[in-house]
Parts: sequence; structure tokens; C-alpha cells
Amino acid sequence: MPTIWAIVLISMRNAVRSKIVLVLLFFLLVALIGLPLSVRGDGTISGHVQLLLRYTLGVAMLILSIATVWAACAAVSTEIRDRHIQMVLSKPVRATQLWLGKWLGVTLLNGGLLLLCVVVTYGALRWTTRPAVLSAEEQELLATEILVAQRRVDPQLRDLRADIAREYEAARARGEWPAETPTHQVWPLVERTVRARANAVQSGGQNRWVFQLPRQPPPDRPLILRYRFALSILDMETIRGRWRIGPPGDPRRYEVEVFDAPRSWNSIAIPPEWVADDRTLTVEFANVHERPVMVLFNPADGLRLMVYEGGFLANLLRAGLSLFFHLAFLSAIGVTAGTFFSIPVAALASFYALLLLNTGRFVQRLAGRGGASIASADAGWIEQMLVAITQGIYRALDLILGPVYTANPLDLIAVGEWVGWGEISYQFLVKVFLYGGVLMGCGVWHLSRKEVALPL
Repeated sequence: MPTIWAIVLISMRNAVRSKIVLVLLFFLLVALIGLPLSVRGDGTISGHVQLLLRYTLGVAMLILSIATVWAACAAVSTEIRDRHIQMVLSKPVRATQLWLGKWLGVTLLNGGLLLLCVVVTYGALRWTTRPAVLSAEEQELLATEILVAQRRVDPQLRDLRADIAREYEAARARGEWPAETPTHQVWPLVERTVRARANAVQSGGQNRWVFQLPRQPPPDRPLILRYRFALSILDMETIRGRWRIGPPGDPRRYEVEVFDAPRSWNSIAIPPEWVADDRTLTVEFANVHERPVMVLFNPADGLRLMVYEGGFLANLLRAGLSLFFHLAFLSAIGVTAGTFFSIPVAALASFYALLLLNTGRFVQRLAGRGGASIASADAGWIEQMLVAITQGIYRALDLILGPVYTANPLDLIAVGEWVGWGEISYQFLVKVFLYGGVLMGCGVWHLSRKEVALPL
């Protein structure tokens, strides 16, 4: 251990001395000070908090990611380039100790900078939302919906298999797809159509959703129903609707009449006593708008119920821990790349990996995951082969990188969603333990075989 910690201190010192890292740290300081003073939201307190958290911590995380990758790439490759590693490995220092020391040095340095960013952002958030500058209504909104940690509960998924099968057969009969199109390509499209129709509310009609809560909510904290919808017409007019909360048929159900704009998030507070003894909550939406129009709730994320779990500061620290594990993963990529290549090549390979990690949804879409892509019937065999090869490459990338595609914790804390310990544990096991262990094994194996300590 003393050997590893000696290498850690040397790695931290070399990283601080790097001119590129110093420039990145200067931009980090500018972002921490300038963005909280210059960020302007949509005029609402929720918009201000979201922009402050996403912009300040988002930009800080981008700068730290670049600094981490560069410092990690240089940690070993610089030693090899300057031939300092000959003096290290000629002593009783194993390749494992060298890799771990370099990785820990870069990770701990950037982890400390990340903690500084979190503390400064939290201070700026508290200062800009102090009671002296907010109205009583904004303070209540801040305390109940924004600066909290709430667990997201989605409505129970309806069993629509019979409806999907009927729609599938009807679409086949209408000839909407070529007869030779495989079922696995058509079925997801039909399923999305049927589920969208099942979550629509006709003019003068109503629809019902049921939420299953993991536990009974605290009696002193309201439940928050968040929702957004689209319209069957190309218009942005405010829609009149009526929410009914509680068991169906109960004349005493909790009712709220709303006038909401489409395509933006809306919310209503629900008293916790309307949760049934079996921890279910039933909500109904009645479309009572004067003008005939259909209200369309997205079946994937059109409705969500938020249940109080804890305070904002603890949630922010958990989000910071999640970001720290991501930086540790980037550090492992950079250190291993530095054992194989020179600094420019290692940095290029690592930044390409960083780009892939930040375009996970794009990669998944090109891999055909979560959707269906139907090739043109007129496409020639060469075009079909190229499409198949390209999709195969992206499927391989999705298979390799898919486990590290996780939700951005900044998106969660910005809207008051709970960052759970299960998600954090998953990131540690996957990004640090599993993938980090594989990267360490590759780097140690190459260092052990690399003839760096031989005389010229």
C-alpha cells in the first residue's frame, strides 16, 4: 500500500502540473462562478432550479470528464515517453501497483474537484432561492415539489395483448406492410399504436390509470401527479380537464379542475389519504374542454406519480457519488489507453469512447433496440448488406456499452426525483468493479509484457 499511495501522490502532482489540465480547471472555475450568475430560466422557480443544476453541474461535469480523460491518458504514457517508467519498473513495483496508483491519483483528484463543484452549486442554489427573494407560493412549491427527493411511480401497464393481436391482423389485412416483413419488425409498431390509443381521452370522455405505490406515503407529504399531453390538432390552446382521485364510484372522490397547456409538464398535489389500503391510487382524467379535441398522454412518460422519499441535500450528494463513479470509469479508460498508445492516440481513443458514452440513445436506435426499422422493399442486395453490417456494428457497440448507459442523475435531481441507492450500487458494480476491473486487467497485462525497463 505505501508504494501505491506514493504513486498516487506523484500522479496527482503531475496532473496539476499539466498545462492542459490547468486550462480546463480555469474553465471549471469560470463555469462555477459565472453560470449561476448568468443563468436565466423561464421565469418560474422550477425553471430556475433546473437550469442552475443542469447548466452549472452539467458544464462542470463535461470539463471534469475531459480533464479526467486527458490526465489519465498522460499518467502512464508520459512516463513511457520520458522513460521515467524504466526507473519505476526496475524497482520492486508491480504493474498492478503502478496501474492502481495512477488510476487512484487521477480519480481522487477529480473526485475532490467534483465535490467542490457540488458544494459551490448547492450554495449558489440556496442563495438564489432564499426566502427574501421568493414569494410564499414559490417557497411552498420549492419545499414540496422541487428541493426534495421523490420516488417516481409509473401507472400500471395494461394488458393489451388481445387488442394488439387484433390490430396486427387488421393491419396485415389492409396491406400496410409488405407480406414478407418479419413479425418482430411490425409488432412493436402496432403495440405502440394500440398503447397510444389506450392512453388517449376523447372529447367528452375519460380515462383511468392505477398506480401501485411501493409503500404507504408519509401522512404529512402530498403526492405529486405530473403529466403532460399532446392534442389531436395542431394547436397550443389551453385545455380544460377534470382530475378525479380515489376509488371508482366513490361520490366523495377528490376532484381538481385544471386549465393546462399541451406539451409542457403540469402537476397537481394529491392528499395522501386517497391512497387505498392496498397502496393503490386510482386517477381519472375527464376531457371537458368546450371545443372537440382529443387529449393524448404518452404511454411511456405522459403520467408519473411522485412520492416523497427524503431531503434534497442527501439526494444531491447521492447524485454526486454517481457522477464520481462515472469519472472513475473514465479514468480507467484513460489509464489503460495510456499503457497501449502514445498520448495523442490514447486521448483520441478515450475521447471517442467518451463520445459513445454520451450518445447511448443514438447508438441504441441505430442498433434497432427499442424500435423497429423496416428496410425499403426496393433496396438492392448491396444496400441491404451495408445496412446489415452497419446495424451489426452498432448492435455490438450496444452489447458492449449498453450496461453503462444509465440515467443522468442531474436530470433526476433537477426535477426532484430520487437518486436511489440501487442505481448507485449498480453503477459501482458495473462501471468501477466490472468494467474497471476488465480495463485494469488489460492495462496490467500490457504493462507486464511491455519491455519498458530494458536498456537502450
